[in-house]
Amino acid sequence: MDMTGYMTMDGVDIWTTYRAFLCENEGEHTNMDALLRMPKAKDVTTVDFRERNGVELPHNPDLKLNSIERTLQFMIVATSAAQRLTLYQAFLSALMTGVKACMVKDYRTYNLLYQDMPSDPQWYNGLDGKFAVRFSIKFLEASPTV
Repeated sequence: MDMTGYMTMDGVDIWTTYRAFLCENEGEHTNMDALLRMPKAKDVTTVDFRERNGVELPHNPDLKLNSIERTLQFMIVATSAAQRLTLYQAFLSALMTGVKACMVKDYRTYNLLYQDMPSDPQWYNGLDGKFAVRFSIKFLEASPTV
């Protein structure tokens, strides 16, 4: 399995550096949903007259987007339990260095800030001679684009 080039953080390939990749449960598309979800639009100023139905909107309002939280699932695969822990710690340390420019192949670049690990990591030992850890990370995209 070679996941080179599928995701970079600040220009660093997460597969070649951390043996990490975006993972999904079979038949799911959790990461795709999180990455493609449209942020909520900011409120538009309206005028509400009691004697009229509905509200009046500005002519051709210039819509802007709110920030959005995106939770992504990752897996790190290693050849030993010690290597897995080292790669896992290095990956998490990299997330703590501020806003990360995360380029996802065939999508776009997302400027993401670490917020939380919403659940405990899942540790796998000896899968086909590999050691893995699966975990979710919640990020904030402060200034989203479409």
